[in-house]
Amino acid sequence: MSIKKVAFIGVGSMGAPMAMRVRQAGYELVVCDRDRDAVDRFREAGAIVASRASECASADVVIVLVANDEQIFEVTIGPEGVLRGIAPGHSPVVCIMCTTHPETITRVAGPLVAAGARVMDAPISGGIVKARNGTLTILMGGRREDVAFVDPLMRVMGENLFECGDLGSAEVVKVANNAICIAIQFLTAEAIDFAERQGVSFEKLAPILNVSSGRSFLTVDAEEGRGQYAAWARSPEAFGSLMKILAKDLHLAEKLGASVGLEPGLVGRVADYVDHVGPNVFAQWARHGRLPPASAAKV
Repeated sequence: MSIKKVAFIGVGSMGAPMAMRVRQAGYELVVCDRDRDAVDRFREAGAIVASRASECASADVVIVLVANDEQIFEVTIGPEGVLRGIAPGHSPVVCIMCTTHPETITRVAGPLVAAGARVMDAPISGGIVKARNGTLTILMGGRREDVAFVDPLMRVMGENLFECGDLGSAEVVKVANNAICIAIQFLTAEAIDFAERQGVSFEKLAPILNVSSGRSFLTVDAEEGRGQYAAWARSPEAFGSLMKILAKDLHLAEKLGASVGLEPGLVGRVADYVDHVGPNVFAQWARHGRLPPASAAKV
């Protein structure tokens, strides 16, 4: 059996470009999102628009990409969740691609599996730019046969696919990755600021960092790095939403550490910083997202 119909529950800043790539690859697409504006372009592209998550259960693969645990529970096992729409004999793969605690995956998996579904965790890394380009890193946890089943679909959205182990293992990897990534996002923005104010452009700085010990995903290419900051700070509202997600991920890292007896350490300090980010950081990131004049790029 091959995948023909794919449902996306959540077509926000990451889900939308991923779902559009799936549609462009020829899959029958169903989208479900509370934001009417978010689904309008998919309707125009020929996708089916569902008003309830339960209507997505007829798909071969149901991708869940929502903001937090409350929404994960609601759209999977809630009163109008996927669980309520699984027909007898149908066995969709419910693929939770948002970042959450492994325990959350286990809690929703029980009822879904009992109803006939298969469940995977497949969190993503790479940001909005790579989502648009189909070059995401996708981490997968779950049964090997389920991972193999979704592989062709995942390759539409990502180029680096990793099988992490049992159900929930991909979330552990993703939380560890995000704790490192978030600190880099803020520290790199500050480093760009003081370098540029001293007359060294990011375009000059990035290639040097990229072959030095300061290398990160933001230094591979200055234009791409600026594109990341531009996407993160495209509006105060988008930036505010991102800060909530980053804070959630850092507190997940704290929780995972605490569950095995570790003190929060630096992760806790970064989490506290992100909890109290002010408008000055938005202005800084928005500034870094703008291309400099041609003369400045050569400095």
